[in-house]
Amino acid sequence: MSYPSLTLLLVGAYFVFLFATLILRSRTVSGPWLFLLRSFFPNWRFYHRVGHLRLLYVRVAGADAQWEAWQAMTPRAKRRPLQLFHNPDINLALANQNLVEHLTTDILDMNENQNVQEFVTYQLVMRLVRHLLQAQSEKETEKHAIRQYQFQIRLVPPFEEATEETALLTSPAIRWASPC
Repeated sequence: MSYPSLTLLLVGAYFVFLFATLILRSRTVSGPWLFLLRSFFPNWRFYHRVGHLRLLYVRVAGADAQWEAWQAMTPRAKRRPLQLFHNPDINLALANQNLVEHLTTDILDMNENQNVQEFVTYQLVMRLVRHLLQAQSEKETEKHAIRQYQFQIRLVPPFEEATEETALLTSPAIRWASPC
């Protein structure tokens, strides 16, 4: 079998598999190995129905130990015509939002005896928040020392505003260590 026909066969088998999964309704496939592979696939739950927005909010405390107001860390991006062809910033923002979606799914699916801080997605979101705060402080002209920070995952109902009452998870205060 030549190389192009093998490629066509594999692509065809992939689409047959996708079509079969659309036709055949079954329970959710789960398992430890499939769980590890989920980072390769986006979270498709938004296709089922209109639901809650899952938003990431952050607040920081400076040297005076006063907490600032919560701010959204995934604001709406500005569109440009060139982004039709090359769009790394929006793709990175979508990957970050996908991580928040996966953490939210983990929180909603966890058992009573599980600790959310042990989830890999929680650790990744914590590192994402630190990275976003670090990038934000580098852009600001006047740098203020961050002593600690917190993040929240908020489930915002459709057509409503995000408030602290919509918080699904509020992290404990995380100490800011200077970067290496």
